[in-house]
Amino acid sequence: MKNSIKENIARSRHFSGGGSLRIAILCLGIWLHAASSMLAATTLPSAVREFSGGDLIGWAFTLYLLGSILAGAGTGIIARKYSLKTGLVGAAILYLVGCIICALAPNMVSVLIGRLLQGIGGGFMVALTYVSINQWYSEKQLPKLFAIISAVWSVSAFCGPLVGGTFSTFGNWRWAFWAFVIQAILFAIACIFLMPNKQPKSIPQKQNIPFTRLAILCLAVLSVAFASILVDKILSPLLCVLAILLLAALFRFDALQRNGAMFPRNPISPRHPSGAGLLFVLTASIATMSFLVYGPILLETLHGVTPLVAGYIVAFESIAWGIAALAVSGWHERYEVRFIRLGSVLISVGILGFALMMSNGPLWGLLLCAALQGAGFGISWAFVVKRITANADVCDKEVASAAIPTMQQIGFAFGAAFVGLIANALGFGDDVSIATAKLAAPWIFVIFIPLSFISIFAAWQISSDQPKAISGSEHV
Repeated sequence: MKNSIKENIARSRHFSGGGSLRIAILCLGIWLHAASSMLAATTLPSAVREFSGGDLIGWAFTLYLLGSILAGAGTGIIARKYSLKTGLVGAAILYLVGCIICALAPNMVSVLIGRLLQGIGGGFMVALTYVSINQWYSEKQLPKLFAIISAVWSVSAFCGPLVGGTFSTFGNWRWAFWAFVIQAILFAIACIFLMPNKQPKSIPQKQNIPFTRLAILCLAVLSVAFASILVDKILSPLLCVLAILLLAALFRFDALQRNGAMFPRNPISPRHPSGAGLLFVLTASIATMSFLVYGPILLETLHGVTPLVAGYIVAFESIAWGIAALAVSGWHERYEVRFIRLGSVLISVGILGFALMMSNGPLWGLLLCAALQGAGFGISWAFVVKRITANADVCDKEVASAAIPTMQQIGFAFGAAFVGLIANALGFGDDVSIATAKLAAPWIFVIFIPLSFISIFAAWQISSDQPKAISGSEHV
């Protein structure tokens, strides 16, 4: 009892003095990963104009996301073997090495290597941040801390494209990566001198790395990514079919591994509310990657805007997401069904609008489409997440909660790979000209409309029943 009281007192001190500084350092780690994930959106067009490689744009996002997924899965092992300080410093070093490789890159292949290292390092930083918070702070402090982290993540998603666009417009795209090298060095130094150097008390044993399942996932995503390079009427469709079969095999194999499962039972089954929610997360994430991956280069090529303006337009989606989420946060739960369904429709309307207006504008119309897409996620996301967790089986609640960001990143990775395939099949990788961009622009979005309709169907399914009662700790 006395030890418990002492621990709570010690934890409460984390919010005062050096504790506040540690929180700021952890938030810097979140910023580095979140902003860097969006940084490529407005730096890659300039990189492609410098040394070509337009066929590899999708790969820059795919490898970053895969690196993040792999890092997240391996965090439990790292946290058990090393102190959190050591893990955070190591993650920062991996991240800054990736940034240096991107800043010095002589070609797109080097950029891809750098992006993979950035993704691994950033993924470790974020995952270890969550471990640190759970280890160092009391349960009463967690809601406030997670609210701070959510705010940092939103600001990062907004600022990432702007940072890249600013450097690309007024300087050199490489400077954006050097700016993050400096920040990563500061983060590592701060961790060395200000973070406690002690082993965490307990890490759940189920945090073993699921090597086989991660290998299947990587093969599935990379099958589509390779299909985008080896564009062929026979080979590319076969690789896409292989990717779908591998993803199905991943879910099937995971269902047999209930100790340490990555997903709840029936992870994308529309007949189960929890599965329908994860199906919505997967399909909506895939369907909306086109704008992030190719939006900036299409805006610059077809509408003559600067990288900075393109960054503002891309970032407007994040702004709309945040504003919409705040706007509906205080509404009564009886409106959940309407918000989930309306959100899914707005996302589809945004994709359709991009398909119709990306080639010829107007710019304000594209800005509106970005707002619709972001607002669709903003008004529905929290309620979808809540229902996924609420409707999961009792033994699967923690797994379902953890599966949400994993499924989202899988969707983003697949989306980046698929849109790269479509763009390259239309000649975008060979020649980033106005004529090629006009040809590719509509189809880059049209091809994902069926997936957006599936997300609408999933939204209707997850909102067809009232969620089961859940405790306050399970609300998102």
